[in-house]
Amino acid sequence: MSTIQRGANLECVHLKEVNEIASLAKGHGIYFFQDQDRYISNVVDFVISGLERNEYSIIVENDRIIPLIQKRLTDLLDESRLEKVKFINNYDFYYDKGDFSINSIFDFLPNLIEGYSENLTVRSWAHVEWRDEPEVSKKLMGSEKEADVIVNQTNLLSVCAYDSERVSEELKQSLLTCHNLLINEKENGV
Repeated sequence: MSTIQRGANLECVHLKEVNEIASLAKGHGIYFFQDQDRYISNVVDFVISGLERNEYSIIVENDRIIPLIQKRLTDLLDESRLEKVKFINNYDFYYDKGDFSINSIFDFLPNLIEGYSENLTVRSWAHVEWRDEPEVSKKLMGSEKEADVIVNQTNLLSVCAYDSERVSEELKQSLLTCHNLLINEKENGV
């Protein structure tokens, strides 16, 4: 377990480092990725471990990576299991209100899952991307704090994935304070 210290008030947040996605059932995870193929494999592992728990997976992703994930899932799963995996374009999700913000997955569920009821168990994986805009770090932090509240209130498993090349060390340290799981990337997958 790592302790991250933040700001002058030395507020501490405890992070559990995780090497295996399949063991996760709930929490707010953060994953900084470098390799797209490993990233896609980890999304697929996340979906499959959810299906083994009879959970729906909501994948918030960009239009370039969605078909790659869908292809891998189609090769591994039958049609009935594939129906429990729903995709949302990440720019549509984060810019739904015109400016960058984290939206609640629950706002999108009735449109994604036919016959949706609050009895369904859902997990989410979101590739967080943003346009070049002023003060995006501040907006990211505000949105991640909101997401942390939502995840904790609903006891769901939610992973926020960031491309390591787009995240400064300062932003990375700030983002770590809004999550309770740090998902490590390994050479042969998480």
